Amino acid sequence: MKKILLVNASPRKGGNSDLITKMLAEELKDCEVIVFNMREKKCNPCLACGACQGKDTQMCVQKDDIQKLLPEIDRCDGIVLATPIYNQQICSQAKLFIERWYPFFKFDNPLMTNSSKCGKKGAIICSFWGSPVDVTTKYAEWTLDGFSQIGVEEKKALIFPQIPGRGDICKREDYIAQIHALAGWLKA
Repeated sequence: MKKILLVNASPRKGGNSDLITKMLAEELKDCEVIVFNMREKKCNPCLACGACQGKDTQMCVQKDDIQKLLPEIDRCDGIVLATPIYNQQICSQAKLFIERWYPFFKFDNPLMTNSSKCGKKGAIICSFWGSPVDVTTKYAEWTLDGFSQIGVEEKKALIFPQIPGRGDICKREDYIAQIHALAGWLKA
């Protein structure tokens, strides 16, 4: 059974990222799914202390919910980060989550990771109102490049513009179809 980690980085309850995460969890019900809603968790920023570096496994000196999630990130088959776009960038919670992957960085490994499981699938889903689609697409793809640090090798970016209001994702059948297709890709 595939293990899929769904991370909702939105601070807004009932927002589009929240609904996207719930749709994906439902689509993936035949997998082992872990949903991590950052707004409900204690998530500290990286301290850049370096204590995690040079290790064969992931550890962090901080005692928060991301530290507890590191083993799940290591063992998962797929990871999806759902984030709103604020001022043409992923939200601060999404950035914080990615920065906490520092324990996976291993510079002397050719893949630059100490993840025990490479070959993972990873996706980012960006929902927003008015940012330029081409800029957001490039930004999302660039952000996905960093997913290799946690062992992700296959990557997809879903870009959902023009959904300004809470729950507007539900009005877009084309976006819902893309979420369905992403779930199928994650299960394959």
